[in-house]
Amino acid sequence: MSEIVHFIGRDALSAQENLELFIFHAKTNFPFVNVDWESNSWDISTFVIGRAQGKKKKIARFKSMRDESKGKSTVQIPFEIDFLTFAKATFSEVMRRLRLSEFSRHLYALQAIEQALIDSKSRPCITQLTPFVLDKAADLLKARYADSWSVARVLERIVTEVVNPARLTPIVLEWRSPIRYKAPVRNDRVATKESEKAVERLPSLESIFALAEIHHTSTNVSDRLTTAFVSLAMYAPSRSSEILSLPVDCIRTADTKEGPIMGIAWAPAKGAEAMTKFSASDEFETVVKETVKYLTNLGAPARKAAAWYANNPDKIYLPPGAEHLRDQPITLYEAATILGKTAPISGCHATRYGLVKREDRTTNKERMGPKSQKAHWVALYEFESLKSFILAKLPDAFPILDGHTGLKWHEALFVLPENILRPNAEPLLHVPAPLSTYQFNNQLGANPAGVTIFSRNAKVNPDGSPIAINTHDFRHLLNTLAQSKNLSESLIAFWSGRKSVKQNEWYDHLPQEAFIEAYLKLGAKQRPLHVHGHLEAKVNSMAIAHGLTREQALQLELGATHRTRYGICRHDHALTPCPKDKDCVSCGEHTFVKGDKRHHDEAEFQFKLHEKAVADAEAADERGEPGASRWLKLHQPKLERWRLVLTKLNDPTIADGTLITLPPPENPQSKAGLAQAVRIVNLDAKVPKKPKAKVDDDLDADEKLLLDMGFF
Repeated sequence: MSEIVHFIGRDALSAQENLELFIFHAKTNFPFVNVDWESNSWDISTFVIGRAQGKKKKIARFKSMRDESKGKSTVQIPFEIDFLTFAKATFSEVMRRLRLSEFSRHLYALQAIEQALIDSKSRPCITQLTPFVLDKAADLLKARYADSWSVARVLERIVTEVVNPARLTPIVLEWRSPIRYKAPVRNDRVATKESEKAVERLPSLESIFALAEIHHTSTNVSDRLTTAFVSLAMYAPSRSSEILSLPVDCIRTADTKEGPIMGIAWAPAKGAEAMTKFSASDEFETVVKETVKYLTNLGAPARKAAAWYANNPDKIYLPPGAEHLRDQPITLYEAATILGKTAPISGCHATRYGLVKREDRTTNKERMGPKSQKAHWVALYEFESLKSFILAKLPDAFPILDGHTGLKWHEALFVLPENILRPNAEPLLHVPAPLSTYQFNNQLGANPAGVTIFSRNAKVNPDGSPIAINTHDFRHLLNTLAQSKNLSESLIAFWSGRKSVKQNEWYDHLPQEAFIEAYLKLGAKQRPLHVHGHLEAKVNSMAIAHGLTREQALQLELGATHRTRYGICRHDHALTPCPKDKDCVSCGEHTFVKGDKRHHDEAEFQFKLHEKAVADAEAADERGEPGASRWLKLHQPKLERWRLVLTKLNDPTIADGTLITLPPPENPQSKAGLAQAVRIVNLDAKVPKKPKAKVDDDLDADEKLLLDMGFF
């Protein structure tokens, strides 16, 4: 690579002469290919290809601050002519030196300088720049941008790295930005006050349930593609660009003592090293494997075409059986075959596909298609017109999809047939197109006026409002869950693909006073929690005693919930160990969820298990076997509690989703209690005994039997 030569102005020359030489230097070392210097809009999409860039274009527009056209492709009010060439020279030099993927701030800073010169009644030329004008430019930035510090910092760099070294003003400018530092406003920042951990960026509980149901029930391609993206977004905390740049062969495996585990090869977007993110559960392994398989199969014909175009950039892909049509006049049926369109193209829609009609025709029935067999002839169209239509869909950066990893279109999991997400257009199987974050955001509700995955499936919030989330919300959700489980900051940063643990705080939306389970932290529009049994009375009592609302009391009582084999445990293990290990049914802190099939199946299994065991013990007791009566006294209450659990889970009057709890047993027996009993027994053994009645001997025998059976 050749050395980058910086322009240095000469003190012997005037500012205007140095400016002319600076512009000449920039033109001579122009870094962009196929860009017209005289144009006021530069397409620099191929200069630095970004993450999952796909068809996305990068346009540098040299327009003044007075131009309100926003994102329009044409510049309506360009910079004043005296300032325009300097702006172009400065931009090209900055990009040549730094190769920025995000360059908008430099254009914003140039706009502020030009406008400040005009407002100061000076000629809009950089040679007229003074500290006073720069102060005005900083004021303009402060008034216009919420993140004004970062843009003003660029303004300062233009002075120190371009204007002063090039000697573009009569005197060297000593200027520092008056805008004090503050953290840049991130598009995912959620807390409006330092003391609050807001949860607006977390997806609502209703949206998570809706997406899960749609994933398992819908056959609509748009639905399945959207939930495929969500499945990968919920697999590990990821940016959408990281998901959209996954390769087809992203599945990895590793051997452990417990057997092989599955992972996904990941390339983080912001500086962290490439890594493999392993599955958190066997269930997620299955979901992700099925998702990757579905996307692989759905996009196979499009990727095959993309591989052809990577090797044959000037020829269009012809599917098997259509190779003889190259450079020959084609019918509409043949054009549809080349595009990979199953439905025929009607004559009035030929222009939609760029087809140019010829004057000649064909009477060959084989070329007309099955639905045109009654016709005597059909029109022919120029092959070149279809070729131009298809090749125009491939961007200048093709075949590179991701500049960070070098991933090509035919290697990418999310390169699929054109129109695959458009409900009003048929997919073109042989025309590849990468999916974008914008498309998935629209599917998830960013365009509430349009059709979304939720509106298609009649899913709304509990208050009837449309559900709307975006692709980045899932990253916030998973980080919040990780924080709720008290994982280390370094582990969360590693799992999320961050270079610095300092970024974790942007994604931690947990209340500072307590960690509670995920379904109580999913935003202001969360589904109301219904409780039944002992917990309801306890919550009401706590609310009255401490002056709390029911929801506040419920959150405090639920504490650090976690899933068990039998249901949901509310015991906080950070405070004390579990006093009833694997005896959850006898614990007042255990909860079952009505309508949860796993909870119901486990309760049914445990009831049948205890029912048979108690029946066997009763038979043994009748035969006079030692220990049977004590076993019955200990386990008959467990059978009754499992019977009560099963009755409540089968009760049609209790709504699905209700948290069901049992009251603590009348005579709770925990390992801690048994340990205390052991200490009492050992203490009593050291004290001289008086003669006892026979019943006391029986009690001592029972205590010894408990110890012998290992219940501590």
